[in-house]
Amino acid sequence: MRGATRARMVSKYNVKVQYAAWMATMTLATVVVMTAAHLWRELDEQQQMTRRRGEIAAQTLAKSVASAVASNDISAMARSVELIDPDKEILFVRILDGNDREIFPKYHQARADTLIAVKAPVTDGSRTVGTVELGMGQASMSRAVMHSMFVDLLIGLAVVIASVGASFLASAPVRDSLKELLGFVKRVDAGESHGERLQSDLAEVNDVGQLLNELVKGVEDAQVKLVRAQKQLKTAQKEMDEYTHVISHDLKEPLRGIEAFSKFLVDDYRDKLDEEGRHRVDVIRNSALRMQRLINDLLRFSRLGQQRSPFAPVGLNTMLMHVRLNLQYAIDAKKVDLHVDKLPTAMCDATAMTEVFHNLISNAIKYNENPHPLVEIGCEEKVDPATAAGEYTIHVRDNGMGIKPEYFEKIFQIFQRLQRDDEGTGIGLTIVKRVIEWHGGRIWVESEFGKGTTFYFTLPKRELKETQNATARDATGTTTNGRAELARTV
Repeated sequence: MRGATRARMVSKYNVKVQYAAWMATMTLATVVVMTAAHLWRELDEQQQMTRRRGEIAAQTLAKSVASAVASNDISAMARSVELIDPDKEILFVRILDGNDREIFPKYHQARADTLIAVKAPVTDGSRTVGTVELGMGQASMSRAVMHSMFVDLLIGLAVVIASVGASFLASAPVRDSLKELLGFVKRVDAGESHGERLQSDLAEVNDVGQLLNELVKGVEDAQVKLVRAQKQLKTAQKEMDEYTHVISHDLKEPLRGIEAFSKFLVDDYRDKLDEEGRHRVDVIRNSALRMQRLINDLLRFSRLGQQRSPFAPVGLNTMLMHVRLNLQYAIDAKKVDLHVDKLPTAMCDATAMTEVFHNLISNAIKYNENPHPLVEIGCEEKVDPATAAGEYTIHVRDNGMGIKPEYFEKIFQIFQRLQRDDEGTGIGLTIVKRVIEWHGGRIWVESEFGKGTTFYFTLPKRELKETQNATARDATGTTTNGRAELARTV
C-alpha cells in the first residue's frame, strides 16, 4: 500500500525534479562506492606505513639492547628503551630472552591484540639471544583516514551538486517538448488545433503529436458520420412514429369492427347457428382479440425506447407490492406461494422495471402446472466480472415445467413462444431483455426441464440520487416499515 502511494506521489513530480532526483541518487551511489574503495586503500597504506615504522624501531632497539640482553643487564635495557620513548605510538614494549621468557616489560599502555605488533630478533654476533616485541598504536593512521574521508565527502558533495545542475540542463529539452505537447493537447481539447502539426526536438513527442493528429482526424470523421447517422435516425424515427400511428389507428379500427360484429353474432344469432358456425364465429372473435393484443404489444415495444424516464431511487420491495396487486387474481386462482426476500433500493426507471417484474412473475405463474406453485424473488450483491463494479443480481425462480437448454436464447427473441396459449404474444421476455440492457445489466435463464426455471438479471449499483421525475418518485419510498408490510403481504 505504501509502495503504491509513493508511486502515485512520484508520478506527480515534474520532469526537472525527477531528473535531479535520479541523477543525485546515481551520483551519490557512485561517490559512496568510490569513497569506500579509496578509504579501504588508504587504510591499508596507513597500516603498511605504521607497520614499517614499527619494524624499523624494533630493529633499532634490538641492535641497541643486544649486549644488555646477552649479559642480562636490565638497566642497560632500560636506557636503550628510553631512546625510543619519544615515539608516542609505541604503546607496548617487551624483551624476551632466548627461551622466550620475558625479561623486560617496559610498559603496557594497551592490549597487545589491539595494536599492530612487530618483532625483531636480538643477535649477539651470529647468535640469537632474544626477541624485541613492539605494539604500534593507530592514532596517526586514524587521523589520516579521517582526513581522507573528509576530503572525499567534500569532493562527493561537489560532484552531486554539479550532477544535479547538469540534470537541469539535460532535462530542459524534455521539459520544453512536454510543455509543447501539453499545450497542443489543450488546443486539441478546445477544438483549436485544426490543421496544426506539432514540431518538437524529441522524436517521441513528435510521434505522440502525429498520433494525436490522426486521432483528431478520426474523431472529426466519426463526428461527421455521427451527425449523418443522427439525421438518418431522426428520419427513421419519424417514419416509425408514422408507422406506429398507422398501426394504432388504421389497423386497430377494422379489428374493433370485426370483434364487435363477431360479438353481435355470438350474442344475437348464436341460437340460429349450428355448432360448427358458433365455433367459427368464436375463432374469428378470438383471433381479432389476439390481433389487438399483438398490436398493443408491438406498440408498447416500439415506444419502449422513447418513453424512458430519468433513473431515480426505486424501492424494489414497494414496487413488487403494486405488481402483486395487479397479479392478485392469477395468484389466487392458482394458489401461488409468492415469496419475496428483502430487495434493495436501486437507481432505475420505475415504470420499465415494474414491467420487468410483472412479465417475469406472470410467466412464472402462467406456465406453472405444479400442484403447489412457488415463485421466489431474491437478490445478491456481487461484482461484475467484466467491469469489477458492484451490481445487484436479482432472481425470479419458480417450480414449474422448466425450459430445455436449446430454448435458453430463443425465448428472448420477439414472437417466440414455447407453447401456444390464448393470451401470450411472445413479446414479454423481449421487452424484459431490452429494459435490462438499457439499464446496463444482463439477463439469462437457468432451468432443468420438469424441475423449474430461474431468471437472473443484474442492475448496476449506482449512487442514489433524487430526481424531479414524478413517476419515478411515486414508485419509490421504500422504508423499513414498507419492507415489513411487503413481507407480511407476500
